[in-house]
Amino acid sequence: MTDTGSDETRRKPAAKARPKRTKKTLGDDFLAAVRADFRAYGAGVIAEVRADKPDQYLKIVLSVLPKDFDVSINQLDGLSDEEIRIRIRSLETVLRPFLEGRADRGQDGISGAAGGA
Repeated sequence: MTDTGSDETRRKPAAKARPKRTKKTLGDDFLAAVRADFRAYGAGVIAEVRADKPDQYLKIVLSVLPKDFDVSINQLDGLSDEEIRIRIRSLETVLRPFLEGRADRGQDGISGAAGGA
């Protein structure tokens, strides 16, 4: 008896060649279409969404920001009171020529409530 169906001699039918348009090309085409549409209508649509659906507008803005985007609202939070006073003093030194004639300076040279205790 001869073994005509051994695994080594059986061959699978040749796989069909992939189409030339790959997933990347389709993605590129899609983005090109979106880009063209945005160029034609984008600013107007953004203005409408901002006016009519501010919550959706905010979602769109947040979706395009990088995930590690630093949304530090107050960069002074990490500073001590003394460090903030030093910054205020240096700003007042720079702005002093523009502020001449204003007489509301505190005893330590810092204006208003920034003088602290």
